Amino acid sequence: MTATCRAARVLLVAFEDQDNLGVRYLASFLRKHGHEATIVTFGNSGPVIEAAARIDPDIIGFSLIFQYMVPEFRDAIAELRASGARGHVTVGGHYASFEPAALLAAIPDLDSVVRFEGEETLLDLATAIITGDDWRSVAGIAFRGERDVAVTAPRQGTRSLDDYPWPDRHDIRYEEQEIPMASILGSRGCPWQCSFCSIITFYAGNGTKGRRRRDPIDVVDEMEHLHRDRGVEILLWQDDDFLGGGRDAIRWAHTVASESVKRGLHHSLRWKISCRSDEAKVSSLAPLVEAGLTHVYLGVESGDASDLRHLNKLFPPDVHFRAGEALRQLDLSLDFGFMLLQPWSTLQSVRNNIDFLRRFAGDGYAGAPFCRMLPYVGTAAETRLRDEGRLFEHDLLADYLFLDPRLDVFYSWMLETFTCRNFDDGNTLSWLCRLTFDSHLDLPHRPASPTFRAAVQAVTGANNRTAFDILESGLDYVERTSKPAPDDDFLQMLKEIYHDHDSRTRSDIDSLRAMADRAIAASECGTDTLACAV
Repeated sequence: MTATCRAARVLLVAFEDQDNLGVRYLASFLRKHGHEATIVTFGNSGPVIEAAARIDPDIIGFSLIFQYMVPEFRDAIAELRASGARGHVTVGGHYASFEPAALLAAIPDLDSVVRFEGEETLLDLATAIITGDDWRSVAGIAFRGERDVAVTAPRQGTRSLDDYPWPDRHDIRYEEQEIPMASILGSRGCPWQCSFCSIITFYAGNGTKGRRRRDPIDVVDEMEHLHRDRGVEILLWQDDDFLGGGRDAIRWAHTVASESVKRGLHHSLRWKISCRSDEAKVSSLAPLVEAGLTHVYLGVESGDASDLRHLNKLFPPDVHFRAGEALRQLDLSLDFGFMLLQPWSTLQSVRNNIDFLRRFAGDGYAGAPFCRMLPYVGTAAETRLRDEGRLFEHDLLADYLFLDPRLDVFYSWMLETFTCRNFDDGNTLSWLCRLTFDSHLDLPHRPASPTFRAAVQAVTGANNRTAFDILESGLDYVERTSKPAPDDDFLQMLKEIYHDHDSRTRSDIDSLRAMADRAIAASECGTDTLACAV
């Protein structure tokens, strides 16, 4: 920023369940270069309008994480304009990066789209607007031209993430959380090329294909700051694959772990990471466990060999079982992603997936998710479906039908039957996963309870097995019926059976939550605090 131009006032708007590091890196980068940045959590337009009226922003930047939120963003931006906000409105994110023309068409009040990584682009945009330069010449954006959407030259992203300051967290009140937890990033990108994921194409569009890792010592500096200065007790690593990148990546992860132990952070700081099943080995994870790792998210995705080939996962189903055994051996809790159906599914592949889930999670060691693969923009799966003539769109969302129409019936019934378990706000599965995480968490002031863990696993296992039974019965029905329909009496009966079970599970969850509260209250009584509390 030149000495003669004032600081730009930038309002950043983003959905934030955990810390949204994307906008927080944007904010810290803007502040580093002398601009002002304010972050508002997107829930409804009220707080955004209030913030805009208070700071009169030069730029209002929206982070579009979820594509289905486009209508909400459109309405919020329209209300902003109606309220008198006249700043430059821009949107960034994966969908915005790949489909800027569709987004500009869907949101009439939108001025521009920031494509791919946004730190340098947003800085240049802010500087141009403040100095009166032509912002349309900024690299890495899209906007409405005279006749069509104009896309400027792509911007080469930096290979050195250490050039960026730590994300701006000044407005987060960690001390108000029951167990303070923060998100953290040690890297960006992923070395793999799964067909359902847009990460590889997003960073390829940024000129930074693959995975870029930060200096591990700087990473531990940030960890220590969050723990000692901000009171954080749990780190939620947002790296797409914490171990991805071969031997160099494993050495990097072990350096982070060893430095953390050297500084004594392992006594009272716990971790959660994500990785692939073929990376979840005792030799790779054990040093992380010593440093505080307690939970792993596994990208399982499928237990059928043909599905895994379609998804380009590059290994057989047995690898998942070996990963699960490694996590159990290390006493780590886990949750995992799983697509019961994908565009090239068959009745047999779905049956194989249900059988896999029984073996992998039937005992309740982890809550079992299941869904359908969505063809996200920018993915190889979306391109393949489009090439096959099977992709259709509605409300900016791409969709498809299965090759076997009986699976369309099965999926429609599955969605109706298990929405309360898998997808609703506060759904049953999210609670089971949360309780599983809590039951493995061992902190100095909150020691783990074997009794509580056993109770959580029992409830989770009963719910998993019932779900698998219902899924299998529904699949049997659509396979043997000539013209099945989602509202057939038999399928509706299965739905009612599961909903009755889900209600009982919710009651069990309430009991488990009460047990956990008693365990925490009685933590001074000994190691098995739940037994003391009861």
